[in-house]
Amino acid sequence: MKRRAASLLRQRLQSLLQAEQAALVTTNAAPARFGAGSKLPAAARRPVDASQARGAAMPAVQVVEQQVQSRVIPEIQVNEVGAISILGEGEVFQAPRVFENVDGKRINDGRYDAFTKEITEFIPKARQYTDPVRTFAYGTDASFYRLNPKMVIKIHTEEEIRRILPIAAKHGVPVTFRAAGTSLSGQAITDSVLLKISHTGKNFRGYKVHGDGSMVTVQPGLIGGEVNRILAAHKARHKHPVMYKIGPDPASIDSCMIGGIVNNNSSGMCCGVSQNTYHTLKDIRIVLADGSVLDTADPASREEFLRTHKALVDGVVALATRVQADKHLASLIRRKFAIKCTTGYSINALVDFPVDNPIEIIKRLIIGSEGTLGFVSEVTYNTVPEWPHKASAFVVFPDVRAACRAAAVLRNETSVDAVEMFDRASLRECEKEEAMVTLVPDIKGADPMAAALLIECRGSTPEHLEANIGEVHAALRAAGLPFGGRAAQLQPLENYAFHHEAKKYKVYWDVRKGLIPIVGGAREPGTSMLLEDVACPVDRLADMTLDLIEMFRKYEYHDASCFGHALEGNLHLCFSQGFRTAEEVKRFQDMMDEMCYIVAVKHGGSLKGEHGTGRNVAPYVEMEWGARATELMWDLKKLFDPDNILNPGVILNKDPLVHVKHLKPSPAANPLVNRCIECGFCESNCPSRDITITPRQRIAVYKELFRLREMEARTPEQEARYQEMSRIYEYDGQDTCAADGMCQEKCPVKINTGDLIKQIRSEDMAEAPRASRAAMTVADNFGSTAWVFNKLLNVVNVAHGVLGAWPLKTISSALNKASGHIVPEWNPYMPKGAAPLNLNPPKPLHEQQQQGGIPRRVVYAPACVTRIMGPSRGDDQQASVHEKLLSLFTKAGYEVVYPEGLSSSCCGMMFNSRGFKDAAAKKGAELEQALLKASENGKYPIVVDTSPCLAQIKSALSDPALRFSLYEPVEFIRHFLLDKLEFEKVRDTVAVHVPCSSKKMGIEETFNKVASLCAEHVVGSNIPCCGMAGDRGLRFPELTGASLQHLNVHGCSDGYSTSRTCEISLANHSGIHWRGLVYLVDEATRPKQAQQQQAQQ
Repeated sequence: MKRRAASLLRQRLQSLLQAEQAALVTTNAAPARFGAGSKLPAAARRPVDASQARGAAMPAVQVVEQQVQSRVIPEIQVNEVGAISILGEGEVFQAPRVFENVDGKRINDGRYDAFTKEITEFIPKARQYTDPVRTFAYGTDASFYRLNPKMVIKIHTEEEIRRILPIAAKHGVPVTFRAAGTSLSGQAITDSVLLKISHTGKNFRGYKVHGDGSMVTVQPGLIGGEVNRILAAHKARHKHPVMYKIGPDPASIDSCMIGGIVNNNSSGMCCGVSQNTYHTLKDIRIVLADGSVLDTADPASREEFLRTHKALVDGVVALATRVQADKHLASLIRRKFAIKCTTGYSINALVDFPVDNPIEIIKRLIIGSEGTLGFVSEVTYNTVPEWPHKASAFVVFPDVRAACRAAAVLRNETSVDAVEMFDRASLRECEKEEAMVTLVPDIKGADPMAAALLIECRGSTPEHLEANIGEVHAALRAAGLPFGGRAAQLQPLENYAFHHEAKKYKVYWDVRKGLIPIVGGAREPGTSMLLEDVACPVDRLADMTLDLIEMFRKYEYHDASCFGHALEGNLHLCFSQGFRTAEEVKRFQDMMDEMCYIVAVKHGGSLKGEHGTGRNVAPYVEMEWGARATELMWDLKKLFDPDNILNPGVILNKDPLVHVKHLKPSPAANPLVNRCIECGFCESNCPSRDITITPRQRIAVYKELFRLREMEARTPEQEARYQEMSRIYEYDGQDTCAADGMCQEKCPVKINTGDLIKQIRSEDMAEAPRASRAAMTVADNFGSTAWVFNKLLNVVNVAHGVLGAWPLKTISSALNKASGHIVPEWNPYMPKGAAPLNLNPPKPLHEQQQQGGIPRRVVYAPACVTRIMGPSRGDDQQASVHEKLLSLFTKAGYEVVYPEGLSSSCCGMMFNSRGFKDAAAKKGAELEQALLKASENGKYPIVVDTSPCLAQIKSALSDPALRFSLYEPVEFIRHFLLDKLEFEKVRDTVAVHVPCSSKKMGIEETFNKVASLCAEHVVGSNIPCCGMAGDRGLRFPELTGASLQHLNVHGCSDGYSTSRTCEISLANHSGIHWRGLVYLVDEATRPKQAQQQQAQQ
């Protein structure tokens, strides 16, 4: 089978070379390459390089025949979950009857039942998922493939992995490990058993920072960016002189996890070959296929492993000996890994270390093995310095060749830190950014083949940075390169200055990071965004780039762009692709054939520079590496995984068409989410990620429900599946979605999955007229409703004091379940009713004027939640939020004005989040009119004391002018009170939680700065969203429980936020009282002396 796969691919490669030699490919001819229907005889078993293939070229007439054959559109098959596959020559789809360890043919012949029975002895059923929603949700990673697992198991400990793997081997059940699922090549999916180590609470999230931070030990469930923040905090806490970070810096670093970073040998924009995991690895802890553990940091473990796994060790030593004795193969390996390369296994380990040190070889072989050789439960990195001084320049060139020459010069002659290339298609996107055009005017109207380099230098000191910049300038000038976007109007290098100000160089990097979402967001509905990842020696980069640009033109990928890490010869190819028809699938197959030929054969490059092989280029491994190296990789796989149970089919695959099978559909289901690229960046911000599903998964399941619903005639099986998925989705997809929009903050294409869920809720309510009428009744009588709830809280508070916590907790929990989660579940930090609002606050003794003669007046609109809810029982601060804010207004000399109808006012959020759009719109419109009148059409600042309510008001405004007069408390303090109050640090260590709405409004930094004026140490909650979502966290307490299990405020006396409901859940899960930040500011401030004197005059 391996030979057949290599043979079929070689046929397609041979046709490309022959067509090139015969020069018969014209604008009207079909591409000279072969699909599944090719009839060429198999090529010889020996590896085919370019010269050999050209020498064996067929007559021109045969090339023409091949072109005709390549026009034949293959048959495709769509399976029960919508995935599309090409059928190979002579292949007829039929349901498999016998288990084969091949994608799509792993049927349950009893082995999965036996496997489940054994693992249930130590893995509870609650952590085994086989329902159609969870299995579909985990049926994809960030790639364009879909394989639904038969079972998803949430793993809690390494010991569970150790026990599962021998059972899997015993029953012949393949398993795949999954961390964040942000991989792009299809390596984190399976149609067998998926072992999920992320989103399992605090499991696999351990770490230890060593010494000054120059070494760190981490577990696979930590996010890469999280580790860097841990290192930064360690440096700040211990006042070490140097900041460190892990070497790999993939674009997904704030979403991908250590497990994936290690197993893909990820790198990134500023991480060359020298700083990837392979080269910065100190030690590793591995669980092998037989359940045994090798901890390379433990001498006893190493010694035991050498004794108990002699056959494996001897096999590795034999392979290393064989490779090191083969000068040609050893030279090939060294050359290949001199550039970025994640195609195949890290066989450079076989030449980089002596054969008498097998442990070093083994631990490097695991790097980049994509979970096919073992499970990595811990890794220790040698970290790299993160120099504080940075500067970036954006240099434009009239053509790609000049830009690539510059990249080669910078690589060979300077110590530059990063060089990113933009092709002309990328520059067209840059033109749309006003800030970018302001900094680099000549990108507008640049020549058709113009390109640019984004260059970054760093330094440990300002002098070090300037020396590095000088080195770059000198090298570029000496190279005699042309600069400027137009060849007819060249520019001096000085026109492209290095910017040291973060505000300016951030524009460049934001545009660079935005290139992928720009393509993803602009693509046609129903298509997927694909991101290929290739590399070549830097001196070949120009030729390879031009060939790839021409390839995209030929196949009519009009939105394609080529950009990437030019310093490493690493390009990302970003384009949209549909898999809706056989013609679209065939076009993709043909393009892949040609791309792989261009990169691997013509330019001697890597088909995967940093994204891992996966299934995407598994059929092309031999094309890139040749037969001997590929056989070596198969031998390695057999040594480590003799039963082929560890992620089979990934990296090495016997099917030459695996890359065009199980392709993921992307039905155009809803404009709100059609642009989703399923990257998974959103997941780390989602409060429900540990209990149900994530935004990416909500969208995926929603699209599948749409696909099933739109079928003209569902079969009984499809109808049953549709009904079951719909039922489960009500809780997994809707009820446990906080709908706070924090997913949008990390989404590259800015999708707010919460908007989708709110729309679904609204559609549901439209079909429930009684509920809608009840909501409108509450809205029409909101003043009375608020009064009732205020008094009810006081009654419950008294009951708490008399009966204690247990009866209230028990009774409310029972009512919560019995009412279908309508009645909230009580907790000990539930507040009493708020004190009555002072409708006649004291006025300043003398009217004090601000600049411009505007009276010092503020419109105060206390939210309904702060009018209803006061402090918690046991809190030493017993005043209500409005009392504290009025105190601040008085200290600063502000006259307070209330909007009309305050007792019945509401922003509408409580109705909007439940799907009652009409009631929400009515209350929002009433409040807007009252605010306009009170502020004299926005003349005076308006303060809303609850951040989420302010965000709701802003989102629903009909008069955008009012937006600029609206403030939440922290913003108002920053803009209007800092110069009027004297601050004193009255607390040692406090915790702060910036609500989702405040984060989305961009005031997180301001929040922390204001808190820092009042306390010596401010500790962030590090929680993206607490999950409260109004009262949803009280009605579904598991939502806040899942989110706030990661809350760590040890050593803090109390906590502060600007959302009363969030404060309830934060207190409940931390054991300290949380209250509004205005409490802390009021305690820490007094009127400035000049202010006091003015008031006394």
